[in-house]
Amino acid sequence: MRVRDAEEALKLANDSPYGLGASVFTRNAARGEAIAKRIESGAANVNDALINYTVLEMPMGGAKASGLGSRHGAGGIRKYCSQQAIVITSRLALKREVHMYPYKARTSRLLARLFKFMYGRGKRD
Repeated sequence: MRVRDAEEALKLANDSPYGLGASVFTRNAARGEAIAKRIESGAANVNDALINYTVLEMPMGGAKASGLGSRHGAGGIRKYCSQQAIVITSRLALKREVHMYPYKARTSRLLARLFKFMYGRGKRD
């Protein structure tokens, strides 16, 4: 599709609920890459339409409502993994959390003062 300029192309390309793949055709490859980086799609080719399917190490998947997850590359492996966070408290930890139920009025006041001292009222616009 011919467009007036790059901004119109990006507006049209990103104005969709889908984003499986995209192509940018231009005489200037560096400019094409800059435009491709701004397109909301799983793959964006510069001066080609399907070359991304030949690079098996690259993750393959869509953006927005396109595609179901990712294949190939690190993203393809990660879909079979689940993350787990493990936190180990040091021996220097308190035996009881400072601000746990049942609340004590004195503790609440001390913590409120501490937070106000540390963080103030925050930056206001």
